[in-house]
Order: sequence, then C-alpha cells, then structure tokens
Amino acid sequence: MPTCNQVKLLLGPFDDGELEPHEMEDVALHVVSCEACKATLEDYRLLGVALRDCAPQPAINGFTAAVLTRIDQLPQPLWRRWRHYLDVLAEHVGGTVSLVAAGAFAALLTAWLVTPYAQHLLHRAPDLVQVASSNKNDLSRSSEQQPGTSHNASPDQSESSMITLSNDPSTTVIWLPNQP
Repeated sequence: MPTCNQVKLLLGPFDDGELEPHEMEDVALHVVSCEACKATLEDYRLLGVALRDCAPQPAINGFTAAVLTRIDQLPQPLWRRWRHYLDVLAEHVGGTVSLVAAGAFAALLTAWLVTPYAQHLLHRAPDLVQVASSNKNDLSRSSEQQPGTSHNASPDQSESSMITLSNDPSTTVIWLPNQP
C-alpha cells in the first residue's frame, strides 16, 4: 500500500480521472482509510469548483462558424489557389465535353437513320397513276406515229405491253395494265 506522501502527489490526477486503473484503485483504497488524504482530496475538489466558478465560461454558440470563417480568411499559397482554379475548370469542362459528345452522337445517329427517308421524300416520283396513264397514251400515240410499226397489231397486244417508270435511280416501278 502506498504512503501518504506518494498518494498526495496523485490526488490531483485522481480527482481528474487521469490515473491508470490500478493506480486509481490504490489511491481510492488509501483515501478511504486515511482521513488526512481524504481531507486533502476534498480540498482539491473545492479548489476545482472555485476555479470553475470564478472564470466565466465562453459562449459556445457560433464558435465553429467563427473558427471556419477565420480559417477561410487566412491567405492561401499560390499553388493551392491555382489547384482550386484548375479543379473548378475541370468540372465545368468535363460537363461541357460530355454534353457536346452526347449531342454529336445524337445528331449523327439521327442523320444516319433519317437520310434514306429524306432522300426518298426529296426524290419522290409524281403520282404513279397519272404517270402510268400518261405514258400509256404516249406509247400508243408513238407506236401509231412511228414508221415501220405494224398497224395490224391486235388491241390486246398494245395493252399487254409492260411500262417501266422511274424518276429515282434507286426506285423502279413496273406497271402492268389490267388484263381482259
């Protein structure tokens, strides 16, 4: 068991709870059995209370915000400001590049899908019924006017001729007149 001189040195840390567990146990056992050390421990406690009461407690409200504001006001080194500027720039450029790439992809995909239909609409043939009927009349007139054509051909033969119409090189229309 420790002596009173040894325990008196440990009473302050004991009161604050700063001792190791085995030391706390030894001091507590000694204080229970020694009235002088118990009175000294009580003096430490009264002194701690008196010191806490004489000094006003600082207001904690807004302390964190005040500290952070002071930290923000500290001058930053040039390399740190430059790095922050590049980070912000990279965020904006990265977002812009991704949006432009997505727009370009959508435009190319649309052009690839729509081009055949657009060409078809631009090079659309006139109404096929009108073209077919006008060409039929033109063919019968031209066969009558051409020298060397036989006028003895049967009427079925002129109507069974096949007429090919085309205004677009990619589209071929074959028209067969009604057969009797």
